[in-house]
Formats: sequence, structure tokens, C-alpha cells
Amino acid sequence: MEEKLMEEGFGREEITETLERMIDNLPGFVYRCLNDLEWTMIYVSRQIIDVTGYSAEEVIKNSSISFDSIIHPDHREYLHQKWIEILGNKSVLREEYKIIKKDGSIGWVLEQGRGVFDKVNGELLYLDGYIADITERVKSFDDLTIKNRELEDERRKKEEAYRLKSAFLSNLSHEIRTPLNAILGFTEIVNEDDLLPDIKGYYLDIIRRSGSDLMRTIDDIVISSMIETNQIEPRFSRVNANNMFTLVAEEIKDLFPKNGKVTLSISLFNLSHNLYINTDINLLKDIILRLMSNAVKYTVSGSVEVGTCIGQRLCIYIKDNGIGIEDEYRSKIMESFYRIDNQINSDTRGAGLGLFICKSYVKLLGGEIDFVSQAGKGSTFYIYIPL
Repeated sequence: MEEKLMEEGFGREEITETLERMIDNLPGFVYRCLNDLEWTMIYVSRQIIDVTGYSAEEVIKNSSISFDSIIHPDHREYLHQKWIEILGNKSVLREEYKIIKKDGSIGWVLEQGRGVFDKVNGELLYLDGYIADITERVKSFDDLTIKNRELEDERRKKEEAYRLKSAFLSNLSHEIRTPLNAILGFTEIVNEDDLLPDIKGYYLDIIRRSGSDLMRTIDDIVISSMIETNQIEPRFSRVNANNMFTLVAEEIKDLFPKNGKVTLSISLFNLSHNLYINTDINLLKDIILRLMSNAVKYTVSGSVEVGTCIGQRLCIYIKDNGIGIEDEYRSKIMESFYRIDNQINSDTRGAGLGLFICKSYVKLLGGEIDFVSQAGKGSTFYIYIPL
């Protein structure tokens, strides 16, 4: 361009002024540098201060800092290797990379450049290029990416919620219709006059148990709804821990099958008669009984142990050697309406609300709940309650 302007009668000073005005109108800066490890600048336009925070005087001939030092460490080695490739085939560099500005902030730039070679012997003379600030563009792209990711996460959550709701409604239909059908069916049978007293009593017991199952399912639905709408408030009181566990132990025994296939072990360590805790005894008892019921339900044969230990908090554990929980279900097992289908034991009906209610109750008591489990070898649930 300079030669063409001179041919048209422009003087060198006029040409220099014209080129400087053209360069000043660019949003980035132009440079000419050596192909060395420091990218030593021979010339750089004044707009470099807008992009990097460093003035041209600070960068030219590495007066205060080399341009290589401005490039973020994550990109330095890559850019050196890329320039070797570009100069080898005499093509044009076009790369986006991070820089460290003078104030320490991170920016993004787009660089376009090429090698300038001697027309006679082909020797590399220097590198010419242009660098523009694209920090806002990258930030906008990142913001858009984050927003899209949030929208995608929200979509997945809605799909998962819809799936869980559909599964829950399907399961709920089964949980209600099964005991209801038993109640209706056996109610008709017991009205027959020719039934023997023992058989009639057996059928009445089925009706009673089916009614209890139906009420338990309805109660769980009501409780979960109250939890989600913040309608349950714990009633704290000073409770003697030893007395509480004595009462709970008696209720626990009723959960175990009469066939003796599942045995109960109670281990109350270091619980003195003087140990008092500030808690809601009804919520805490419900948590223990629900976890014990689950342990018995998913243990075909073996043992279930309930025990305590004392540290900075009261720890209550329920241990079984039942079917266990696979790792893939760990993060979801305590969500509402979530249950794992079990093919081993057919007597494992449930609406998938038990562990959700336990987790919610523990939180209301200011405690924590956790578990360890191994598929096929059993589970241990831990409840930590403030003393």
C-alpha cells in the first residue's frame, strides 16, 4: 500500500499519517514482532493499551514486559507450536486465546497473523498481525452456554419430575387398589352363612391388614404433602433417650415376621438413664420405625440391628443384611415418589415416600441422615440427632 501511495504522489510523511489514522480506527492493535521466544515487538499500535492495559512503550523491545508474558500460560506453548506450523506452510494464523491483562484480569483475544519473508532468499524477517479483544463476545457466549445448560437442567428436572409423578400415580393406583380389592372381595365372602369360624376369622384378618395398608398409604401421601408445603412443625421437648428406646424397642418387635427368618438385635451403647435430648419424640420414633420397617421388608432372611452411639451427637443406626442398594440409586433413593422395584421379595409394596419422609423429619429435627450399602449384602442407615 505504501508503494502504491508513493506512486500516486504522496510523500512519506503523508503516507505515515494516513496509515496511522487507518490503524487508529481499528478496534484492536496491529503489531510487527520477531519470531523469538519472547515475541519481541518491533512495532505495536497504541490500541494495545485498550486490549491489554499495557502501553506500546512498555511492550516494544520488551521494555517492561514481553508479549509472551502477557499470553496466558495455558496457551503459550500451543501458540509457539502453532506458529511453527503456520510458518512451515506459509499460511495465516487465526487463533483465539486468553491473556493476562495489566490489572491481573483475564481477557480473550483473536489474533490473525502471518510471517513476512525475504523475497530474494525466502528468509523469515518478522511476523505481522492484528489482535482484537473478544472478551465480551466470549463472556456472552459463556453466559449463553450457562443459560442453555440451566435450561437443559431445568428441562431434565421437569422430565424427571413428570416421570416420577407418572410412576407414582401408576404405583399409587396399585397400592390403593390391591388392599381395596382385598377388602371388597373378602367382605363379600365373610357375609356367606356357611363359612367356618376359623376361615371367617382368617378372612377378617386379611381385611384388617388390607385396611391398615390402605390407611398407611393414604397417611404417607398426606404427610408428604404437608412436608412439601411446610405444614409440619416439630414440637421439641426434653426426652429421656433410654426411656424412649425402651418404648421404641417394644414397637419394633411387632414389625418382624413370625416365621423367624429375620431376627432382631438391639444394641444400646452408653445410653445412661440421665441422657436427655431435646427433640420431637413422635417424629424421631416414626423415623426409627420407618427405617426398621424398610429393613425388615427388604431382608428375606437374616438379621436387622438397631443401635446407638454417643459422640457430639446421638447416632442411631439401623443395619440389615438384606438386598442392599446399588450405587446408581444412591442420589435418588430419598426423593419423594422414588422407589426401587424389587424382584426378590414380592411383599415390598410402597408408594416410595418412606425415606423421603424420614429425610424430611430428620432435617426438621436439626439432624442428618446418611447410609452405606452394598448390593446383595445389606444397608446401614445412620441418623444423627443433636444432643
